[in-house]
Amino acid sequence: MKQIIFLLLPLVVFLLSGCGTLAKKSALIYPSDSKAQVLEIMGPPGDRQFKGRDEAWQYCETDAGISYDDFRIVWFYDDRVTGLTSYKQSEFGVCSAFFKSIRWENAPDHTIEIRER
Repeated sequence: MKQIIFLLLPLVVFLLSGCGTLAKKSALIYPSDSKAQVLEIMGPPGDRQFKGRDEAWQYCETDAGISYDDFRIVWFYDDRVTGLTSYKQSEFGVCSAFFKSIRWENAPDHTIEIRER
């Protein structure tokens, strides 16, 4: 029995180590961050959509959980973060096939006050 545990333990640790990396990265993004700051934290987006001075960047992590892909949308207005939303997709495959079309009515309100950290 101990031999089985020692054989399976590295596999379990490996599988769990990849969980939540997109969530951990997106937790480092704050309202009023610049696009450059988001690029530094998240890397290039998998999808970008625009509407006037609004912009939305989408990121995806495949097989983020046991049975889903994890998506994050970073919302910008005038090149500054106004918010972040997420959704999950239960179908597996290439992320780019499952990016949603942005619904601009769901965009967070524009930042009214910007404070330095």
